[in-house]
Amino acid sequence: MILREFFDYYFNSVEPDVLSIYQQLMPGVSDLSSSYESMFSRNDDEAIAFLLKFHQATSELRNSKPHQAILFNVHNNVCFPFFVEYLWKVMSPSDREKLVQQAGTDSLEDITARLNDDVELRNWFRREIGSVLSQQDLFTLNEIIALQNFSSGGEYSFLKYVYPDIQKLEGKVLDAGCGAGFATLVMSQYASVFSIDACKARLERAMALSNMMKNGEKTIFPKVIDLIEEELGGIQVECEFPSADDLLSGTCKEVTFVEGSIDALPYPDNYFDAINCLDVLEHTYSPEAIVEQFARVLKPGGRVFITAPTRYGEVEQHIHESIEGTLFPAMLHMHHFDPQSLADMFKRHGFTTVEITPFDFMSWEEFMEIADRSPARELAEELRAHPFDQVALQLFAVFEKV
Repeated sequence: MILREFFDYYFNSVEPDVLSIYQQLMPGVSDLSSSYESMFSRNDDEAIAFLLKFHQATSELRNSKPHQAILFNVHNNVCFPFFVEYLWKVMSPSDREKLVQQAGTDSLEDITARLNDDVELRNWFRREIGSVLSQQDLFTLNEIIALQNFSSGGEYSFLKYVYPDIQKLEGKVLDAGCGAGFATLVMSQYASVFSIDACKARLERAMALSNMMKNGEKTIFPKVIDLIEEELGGIQVECEFPSADDLLSGTCKEVTFVEGSIDALPYPDNYFDAINCLDVLEHTYSPEAIVEQFARVLKPGGRVFITAPTRYGEVEQHIHESIEGTLFPAMLHMHHFDPQSLADMFKRHGFTTVEITPFDFMSWEEFMEIADRSPARELAEELRAHPFDQVALQLFAVFEKV
């Protein structure tokens, strides 16, 4: 339902020349919103071919007319009022009253205008309202966020850190929070993969790509890689991105998809030989419950591959949020980790630490330059009191079930 509501709003809000772009992608339909909702809810060849054209068109639009593109967390974008109205509907009466008092008006139109114009009000909203959204509300918003890209964010770390081990693996692998399915497709060359994600739009995209691979269609995947590289900002600079032929050189093994939350995995005990979970834990409400589930479904000796942001990664994100006045905290991040807290959490559930590797480094000078731009002056002073050479924004970790 959220996709239909969003497309209704968006197509009625964009400028005529922008609407024409979307009409040309799907000519001759009588109900554009329903047709787009349908395409994002399908997993056949026609749908994935359409999505590639859609993402190419929207990528160009983000460069030429960003205020008219489908963007998230951008206050002067045409989509901004839709997100405010959605939050207005789902927030509790007490939170709604807090917003009315803070904005000085009970008119949703005026509140939206105030939020658009006032960075301090947006920062207040992020801290007081955006940070207490329910898990289901975040899942719902992700259906819209997922419209924007093929990348799930973890492709670089998957290729650099997980891919070498996956090539030696046999058996069954869980792709926990599979996103648009890049890692799923690659891992399916070596093992049977079970993929779960709470975002239906991304899951349908992953299923479509997987179905095409099963049917022997490999011409689409190079185009997907090109889109992912573009979205990640040229990741070949940081790692050698293998070609599609190299990544998909084998025969695709069984892939099974499930829509659901990874804190309640629908699989038997001791079922998997490995678990891949990249750029996921920070988006969940209860990482502890998720690790408990991993311990249940993983075989003894099985390994979990994890990436998660550090405190400094979160600090960098929060600084940018404060400068821009974004509505939602850390792009919906709920948590950050340091090596010790991450290792301790897994140890509590019967895992030993195989490896914890900091990555995604920033020099201290670059980091402090960002910190000095933050409205929270005390943060920069705290950081300046404990300087060191460079800052790791993320962690990669491997844990083995005892």
